[in-house]
Amino acid sequence: MFRNFKRHYHKVKKVFSELTDSNSFNLNINFKDGRLSAVNTIPTGEETVQFVVLMRRFLNPPDIFYYKNIWVELKDQFSNEIPASDVENIEKVIERLTIGYVRIKINNDELTAEKIYGIISEGGYFTNVEEIKKYLRSLSDTPLVGPLLWHQFYAYTLESFKLVSAIFDLILRVEQSDKYKSIYPQTTIKKKLCIYCLETNVSFTSEEHIFPESLGNDTLILVKGMVCDKCNNGILSQLDSILLSFEPIAMLQVLFVPYTKSGQLPKANFQNMTVQKTHPNHLKITAKDKTGYFQNERHLGDDWYAFNLKLKGKKFIPKRYGRSLYKIALGFVAYDRGQEEACSVRYNKARDFISKGNDFNNNLLIKMETKPHPQVEVTHHSLEVGTPFVIDIYGIIFLLNLEEEPKLELNEELSRLKFSSFPLSR
Repeated sequence: MFRNFKRHYHKVKKVFSELTDSNSFNLNINFKDGRLSAVNTIPTGEETVQFVVLMRRFLNPPDIFYYKNIWVELKDQFSNEIPASDVENIEKVIERLTIGYVRIKINNDELTAEKIYGIISEGGYFTNVEEIKKYLRSLSDTPLVGPLLWHQFYAYTLESFKLVSAIFDLILRVEQSDKYKSIYPQTTIKKKLCIYCLETNVSFTSEEHIFPESLGNDTLILVKGMVCDKCNNGILSQLDSILLSFEPIAMLQVLFVPYTKSGQLPKANFQNMTVQKTHPNHLKITAKDKTGYFQNERHLGDDWYAFNLKLKGKKFIPKRYGRSLYKIALGFVAYDRGQEEACSVRYNKARDFISKGNDFNNNLLIKMETKPHPQVEVTHHSLEVGTPFVIDIYGIIFLLNLEEEPKLELNEELSRLKFSSFPLSR
């Protein structure tokens, strides 16, 4: 938990440092002609949205990185390693952060900074809870309240970053303690051996994400010593990029992933249009030609509309995307059953398919009609002969066998489920 917390913190810190001037989050109140008015100003540019989106993981109670959960875990496990004065200081900051610097009370409802952050987050910024949206609109009808609420929203996010930074510094200190090292020992590989090229006398300084990090994967990671730097930074990185460019996945990534590996808002580029997330709830669709325009647009009531989009992409080459999926499958064998099993001779043909692009005498099955969802899932079995996988990426389902036997073929049931078969040997 702490390691992934730290990894995400570095992303947030990078974006925070790119904000032109954090002090330009201002609330300006004016009195003119007997009337009060207020304007909330924020830095322009994508960095502001990026920062708020990345900070969401620290400020969303259900998230494993929620700062209160991390803080409780840190105190519970390392109470003797954290000075009492540091604990007291952090607790004071949390109390002040929760309440906010300005007390707001409307219709006997006290709106703390934490509560305002939740209202705006669920009332349209991140999610659209209709009841909360209506409540937010009713609050904004009161003069000056709208800009004041938004100012508090941004102030809460900025101040939270300072608190998270303090918690990050404590984690760095605690990591040096004997207790931390006993609870979270460094995972070591007895023999450094790359599961993809079987080399040993090369450098092993990096971790390998089984699924691309830009698909939201921050947990399925192979420790150092399982994948060499040459493969990780070379062919495996290329295969990840190929998978991310597969048009259906590229489109669903924009819909479901809040940010990419670099912390940027996702964007998909097609032959006839680009689709870009400019805000957690906003997509910008730019047509490159007339085939990229909305089709069959219809009004559903209120502010809701439905339309069709026809995406034009590159020619589908099964072998090209199959190598990317087999890379995931072999990595998952190592993650689930260990390095030695992944280096077994039974996977040598798959290894050559992944690393060298050799033909693979089996088929890739893809479900051609899907129901999108925001999860990425893997199911696999190790049989006496064959290692079948089901890889589900946002509802796009792939069936493959990491070995050449038995050969995957369509049957009546798979055909009924709208699967199609694609050979990987050409």
